[in-house]
Amino acid sequence: MAAAVALAVAGASTAAVAGAFALREQSATGQGVSFAGMAAGGGDSISGMFWNPAVVNQVEVFQGEQHVTGILPTSKVDVGGPFFDAFGDGGNIGKNAVVASGYNAYRINDKVAIGLSITTPFGLATDPHSDWGGQLYARSSRVRSINATPTIGYKVNDWFSIAAGVQVEYFDIRLKQATGLAPTAATSTLKADDVGVGFTAGFTVAPWEGGSVGVGYRSAITHNVSGDLYTPGPDFKVKGKVPLPETVSVGVRQRVTQDLTLLGGVEWTNWSRLDKVKVKNKSGGGTITSLPFNYDDGWFFSGGVEYAFRPDLTLRTGVGYELSPVNDKNRTNRLPDDDRWWLSAGGSYKYSDRLSFDLGYTYVFVPGKSKIQINPGDPDAFPGQSIGYNADAKSHVHLVSASVRYTFGGPAPAALVTKD
Repeated sequence: MAAAVALAVAGASTAAVAGAFALREQSATGQGVSFAGMAAGGGDSISGMFWNPAVVNQVEVFQGEQHVTGILPTSKVDVGGPFFDAFGDGGNIGKNAVVASGYNAYRINDKVAIGLSITTPFGLATDPHSDWGGQLYARSSRVRSINATPTIGYKVNDWFSIAAGVQVEYFDIRLKQATGLAPTAATSTLKADDVGVGFTAGFTVAPWEGGSVGVGYRSAITHNVSGDLYTPGPDFKVKGKVPLPETVSVGVRQRVTQDLTLLGGVEWTNWSRLDKVKVKNKSGGGTITSLPFNYDDGWFFSGGVEYAFRPDLTLRTGVGYELSPVNDKNRTNRLPDDDRWWLSAGGSYKYSDRLSFDLGYTYVFVPGKSKIQINPGDPDAFPGQSIGYNADAKSHVHLVSASVRYTFGGPAPAALVTKD
């Protein structure tokens, strides 16, 4: 457990590769199938607890897993003319990073199981050249989080189970931008953090032969952040509300033969609740500035295949498509996100009855270029700026995941065993 906490903290700052600044990279097992079917549980991994807490019910006696993902992003922002481009492009604004997560579950009796997951559901790290044509809108950005979710599950009968959990989440944000276009321009820096609380809930059901379905819900968490705003002039103690979105995940698993299983998944994320964050003076001086997000809702669709190549080796592959909450109307230098494809492959090796390993790889890419356009008078336009800013962004990401799983105990209860 201590190792899981240490890994999660170490990996909490990263380049976001799910919609907006969410992180989907919570499972090496799921990585190999673009996370298709994770909310349905099944297989040998309990990492589906991130999407659906009811997956905790598949634990036999005790199971622990540690997952780690290396994120290798490339995101280039090319500034357009005829004015801002004279100051140069941002280069590759993406930063290599590591995300880690840990899952532990224990069966109390044939009806009740408990678990604890430690994950990093939100993160962002972008760092363009310090002096460039877009520095009025971004010099660097960092979002970090760590989320601990204790969970309790209950087996209702031999084909239906439920679970719920409490989310305790630390959230930290740091944003920098220049106060002018000159290379010597000063920097304004916003730093703020908070600990918020939410919940999770879900169920799994095996309604037909060889099939299982799971639905999971992660609630919204509103962070009442507080911190400091450093400017070339006066500094301020500040506060603000950051409403992070809820997510609904649906997963399906269908065994076709003894060796072949088909998987599917759908996720909806209510990013539209993140509209505008007002940064207020804690001393009661009103709003100092605001951060306009104006996001749409996000959707993620995925499908995959698992094949038991031999008793100790399972291979998998999957594809996903993401409808990003970021579009041409709200895209910025800090997060030049867009709709994207996920292409994945992976496998699991069972070293012994107790010890298994997973590997997963995904290539995430945005087809074509993504436009950034900020006009004078727009909510996110730099104050007093009379010339429109435009740029083109081109992004892709390599994701490499690995995990180790260890189990103790006897056969799993019937509730979470897919019907034959």
